[in-house]
Amino acid sequence: MIQLFWCSSSVRGQERIQTAEGNAAAGVEEPRSYLETAGASLFGPLRPGSWRPLGVGSLLSEGWNEPYAPAPGDAPRQTWVNNADGAFYRLFVFSFSYARDLPGGGDAYNGNYFLFTPLSRRFELGWFVPFVTSAPDAARPTGAGNRTDFGDLTIAPRVLLAEDRRYTVTSNLFVRLPTGNARNGNGAASLSPDLEFWANPFDRWVVRGGVGVTVPTNYSSAAATLQRDNPWTGFNASPSPFTSFDARLAVGHYITPADARFFKNFVYYAAANLHTELGGGDSTYFSITPGFRFGLGNEWYVLGGLEVPLVGPMPFETQTIFQLIKNF
Repeated sequence: MIQLFWCSSSVRGQERIQTAEGNAAAGVEEPRSYLETAGASLFGPLRPGSWRPLGVGSLLSEGWNEPYAPAPGDAPRQTWVNNADGAFYRLFVFSFSYARDLPGGGDAYNGNYFLFTPLSRRFELGWFVPFVTSAPDAARPTGAGNRTDFGDLTIAPRVLLAEDRRYTVTSNLFVRLPTGNARNGNGAASLSPDLEFWANPFDRWVVRGGVGVTVPTNYSSAAATLQRDNPWTGFNASPSPFTSFDARLAVGHYITPADARFFKNFVYYAAANLHTELGGGDSTYFSITPGFRFGLGNEWYVLGGLEVPLVGPMPFETQTIFQLIKNF
């Protein structure tokens, strides 16, 4: 009986070895644990050759234990200023914005750090850290100066619903935490679920966008009174004191290749953003942001945009945004 058990185990072991060798020869990866997948997604070498299309029909069964892999295509899936992402990344961003001529006078400044951490082909976390926010102090007389503080941290679980060479669709939940101060429009907790897409319909043109809502979860009349002086704060200009409908759309064109000597993958684009209050008010914000992005080499990129509000109450005259990005 012992001999029979040993023989059976040997056969099963030999079968596993042969299966692994066959999979390796065929280019098929062995299944990983979720922890191994997360480690390979975050810290392993990028392997575009392991990418394959994923459909919404296999959402619950495929991609969760496959390491993140950048998708191929004629146009790169990259972040732009002031738009919906609609795709997964592995990168970090330093962002600075300067808004001039606010309604009560003065200017506003924001410094942010963004981090995208894919844990598999299907799941990613986005981290949006406003390490400095300077806006008019609502607790002081108009024009008396800014309140400079840490802003509201936002964490975003993101699920890839479907991806092909020409498109990506994601489901996202932006969870805003009240780590800032209501006196400069922060101190708000909210949930912002949305659906986003990225598409390359032809040549190197890209269309991307998203639609969702923002729902405050820690509303208080005292805080809202202060927050309404600076309502469009937080990541993606999510409103502080009220529920809103949010929509974004951007169109851009890449005009240089990835191996260009200068201005690698240069893209110009225009991004439109809409936030309109639901239930209890009619505040609406709509802006257009023309922008650009190009590579410096070694996976570093420079981005810039000029946000121009077109529908008010206008939170500022214009806002200049610069970003420095590193893919890793």
